[in-house]
Amino acid sequence: MSIYCSIKLTEDTQFDLYSEYPLKNKLDEISVIFKEKNNEVCIFRDTIQEAVTTIYRGLSKCVTNQMTLNSTLDIGRVGEKWNIWTNDLSDEVDEDEEDVYQQYWIWSSRDFQTWVYQKGGKSYVELSPSYRWHYLEPIENEVVITFEEFMKGYKPIVIEITSEKLTKVLDLLKKIKHDLGIS
Repeated sequence: MSIYCSIKLTEDTQFDLYSEYPLKNKLDEISVIFKEKNNEVCIFRDTIQEAVTTIYRGLSKCVTNQMTLNSTLDIGRVGEKWNIWTNDLSDEVDEDEEDVYQQYWIWSSRDFQTWVYQKGGKSYVELSPSYRWHYLEPIENEVVITFEEFMKGYKPIVIEITSEKLTKVLDLLKKIKHDLGIS
């Protein structure tokens, strides 16, 4: 596996887009690895088109002030509240039940959710652990913890993105979109 591209968010954090093979088109599969100092974790796996389009759209909305957190949400608490909301959902969601988190959601994996939003004129990327068993049954011999145990150890990663960095990241994403024919 090799790095197709690195998207530096801060001095110590970045998204690396990995691919098994050289990328030739927008439907090639990639893995997005979040790196913070010496730690790294896979936060998304899909086509490069899906990865680039979703993060580009979210960050672009930050530039135009369309990603402001609603009044019920706080910086660094979006993933926590989403986990609680998701855990509390019944098997049948009421028609009038609103998913207030969808607009901030960018990527997901079994273990992590990635969110983009603004508050107080600043832009943020939040990576939040997700409870592995919200939607999936345990894998054979997998050690399962309760939701309450999961929440006791819950700790998101929140990254403030400067406006200068936001511009650089969007420019890089535009180049990737152009090079791979992503509209």
